[in-house]
Amino acid sequence: MAAYALAAASGRAGEISAALHDRFRIEDHARVRASLVLAIAQSAREHRHEDAAAFTRALWSDPARPAEVRVGAALGWLCLVEGPVPRDLRAVLDACVTPELDRVMASVPWLGLFDHDGAGLAHTLRELLDPDPFRRSVADGRLWAGAEGCADDPPF
Repeated sequence: MAAYALAAASGRAGEISAALHDRFRIEDHARVRASLVLAIAQSAREHRHEDAAAFTRALWSDPARPAEVRVGAALGWLCLVEGPVPRDLRAVLDACVTPELDRVMASVPWLGLFDHDGAGLAHTLRELLDPDPFRRSVADGRLWAGAEGCADDPPF
């Protein structure tokens, strides 16, 4: 929850981003790693940090990374980058998204709104990967499009 709150903060974006990156480098808890990656991506999108797309792509494309990091980074990348979804990203999602990962990711704040039946990750991926923008229930197809910059607001 701290990563979610920091990502929604509007002041001191550079310091917050640096702190999130520092924590990510040493964190060993699966849900926290996923939350940190999403917080870094959300903060980058809101504050126009140009290196975040490359950062998230490096994470999701690295087979040595744990599944929660790769999938969290893929979600973040999808929210940062316009255009078609690369085949290699879809392959990562096909390989990494399992019922076990869905359970791990269920408590990640960014997915909580969609986790009505334990399928928050699957539902979020369907929304982000849907090629028809008119069928997307999330405004502009981005994970945190509805966020107003306040930790009490929904992240979607």
